[in-house]
Order: sequence, then structure tokens, then C-alpha cells
Amino acid sequence: MIKGKRRRRVLIVEDEPALRLSYERAFNPRYDLAFASTGAEAMEQLEQYKPDVAVLDMRLPDTDGVDLLRRIRLTQPDLPVIITTAYMSIEPQLKVLDLPHSGYIVKPFRLDELGARIDAVS
Repeated sequence: MIKGKRRRRVLIVEDEPALRLSYERAFNPRYDLAFASTGAEAMEQLEQYKPDVAVLDMRLPDTDGVDLLRRIRLTQPDLPVIITTAYMSIEPQLKVLDLPHSGYIVKPFRLDELGARIDAVS
């Protein structure tokens, strides 16, 4: 922790174990991390962990990311949410649904690119 400054709390919603491990290795020295692998876990973590930023995968086993983003916006309308997706076509869908987000990043991406996005939004 930097003197007098709290580390940024980041919730990563990702169902792929290998990606979660990569995120943990890359970002644990930099942020306080919490993870969720389903939409239900994400909603619990949002309430309990109170993140400064969320990183949301659009494909989850129990819900799609659009529905989860909609639920996040109902409970935490100002939370910065960075979307990760393998599909470049997600942006038009989010605009049509008027779901605010803090940007999206298409997989595969470099971890330093995601870190820069996290730093930029919080």
C-alpha cells in the first residue's frame, strides 16, 4: 500500500480459471482483488467487497454479461465497469440497450492494457 493511499479494489468477474490465475498473478501486487466466476457470485461480491472497479466478462455460465451489467447498474449506477469479451460486436448492443460502461476490451489482450484501463477509470 502506498503511504496514505488505499489500494484500488477490483472485482474481476471471469469464469475461466486460467484467466483468473493470470489476472491474479499480474494484478495482485497492484490492486486488492476479488473474483467471481458467475453472475450470482458477482452480485454477492459487489455487495460484500464494495469494489472501486469491476472487470466483467460477457460470457458467464449462469447469465450473460448484458443482463449482469443491467443488474449492476440498478444497484451501483456509478461503478466503473470494464467489459472483456471475445466478440467485437458487443458495443452496438450495449449502446442500443443504453447500458453505461467504462469501455470494453476484446480478448485476447495484453494484461498491461487491462491494467491501464483500470487505472484510467478509477
